Amino acid sequence: MTRTAALLVLLAGCGSPVVGAECLPSYELCDGRCVDLRRDRANCGACGTSCQVGEACLDGVCTDSFLDGGAPDGSLDAGPDAGRDATLADADQGDGAGFLDGGLDGSLNDGGDGAVGDGATDGAIHDGDVSDASLSDASDLDGSGPDGSTDAGPKPCPCDLGELCCDGVCVKPDRDPSHCGGCGLACDRGDLCAGGTCSAGCDPPLELCRGLCVDVSLDDPDNCGGCGIRCATGICIDGACSEGIPGHVVLVGHSYRTSRVAMRRVAGNAVFMALGANVRVLVYPGDALRSSINGVDQAIDEGAARRGRTWTRTEAADPAEVPTLLSGADVFVVYAQQRSDDATLSALGTDWSPALMTFLLRGGVVVVFDGGGSHAGTWQILDAAGLLSVSARTDISLDNVQVVAPADAVATGAPVRYRAERESVHFTTTDGVEVFEHADTGSPVVVHRVFTP
Repeated sequence: MTRTAALLVLLAGCGSPVVGAECLPSYELCDGRCVDLRRDRANCGACGTSCQVGEACLDGVCTDSFLDGGAPDGSLDAGPDAGRDATLADADQGDGAGFLDGGLDGSLNDGGDGAVGDGATDGAIHDGDVSDASLSDASDLDGSGPDGSTDAGPKPCPCDLGELCCDGVCVKPDRDPSHCGGCGLACDRGDLCAGGTCSAGCDPPLELCRGLCVDVSLDDPDNCGGCGIRCATGICIDGACSEGIPGHVVLVGHSYRTSRVAMRRVAGNAVFMALGANVRVLVYPGDALRSSINGVDQAIDEGAARRGRTWTRTEAADPAEVPTLLSGADVFVVYAQQRSDDATLSALGTDWSPALMTFLLRGGVVVVFDGGGSHAGTWQILDAAGLLSVSARTDISLDNVQVVAPADAVATGAPVRYRAERESVHFTTTDGVEVFEHADTGSPVVVHRVFTP
């Protein structure tokens, strides 16, 4: 037996496609193993001719990539693969027609090799890790890259009313010359944006403010009542900043023509609910008696001394001045109007109503004193202004009053009970908080209502 024949005999039991002492037709003996030179990547076309990584052996020639159905798995799996992988290679072409998937089942790609073709490369690299699942479809392109982040476009920005989100920044298209009327609509150099339209200047009532046309009469917290006046709370009401603190209305049933220390403490407490070391008090004498004016002023002086604070008194001689003067005041005091009449008092409340409401909403304090006179009561100013609903008053001069809301600021430091001096009244009302009441009837003598901005 020759040496070659002996070797072939030994190989007969090794699973090689050998018949007797020879390889099956179309197989060649390479390094003691029968291989198919048309398909073996390590012996492609000739013994020892090996294909590089990423190449397949097709009809004895190393190809550029693993073809599932005529094209790479990575580019054709999700969409084209569905058409080519199943339709061309696996379905249309027979197992031996020249395509790897269809032609080499059981040998290398689909299951025969397990580490090279569809079993390993197709699933681990092209279909699973790289092209279809890990990079293109799932990780980079579809999930975290272009599809997830870029394709969705820039995220919207949270903007206030009247603002527009342009390139991720909130702008005011009614005044921004770079986005005048809409994103990217820029005005010519030197032009201004007013009301969303480019113009050469600001038309009244607009004013030029830091290069922008603004209406300072509107409730603009950045230009509240004037250019550059910024409201710390962000609340502007009728051209005035709201301090975010409550306003107060106090109706006191004493004229203070005569008074004692205990009674004067009530008036001082009411005025000094206002904040600040110095309290700016606007007073309206109107038809009040001089004795009542002096009595209230004395009570305010004593209240300031007890607190170590001061007050500045401004008098509104003309009722028409009140709306204007309120802008510079912390407290508005109306003395008991003994010499007035019902029509005049109601007209004052109606005329002052808008200004008083604005004043209260920015934290102002309104104190009205009542008692004496032949009319229905000074309370009619508050009722006509819509600030406190009262229907009548009744004289309680020299009767006792008592505290019913000791925690209220108006009752601070006041005795539990004191005598109401001459020209004192109680009111018929269900509005506000009763702080002091008539000891005999339980009707309110001092009423306090809070206004929140």
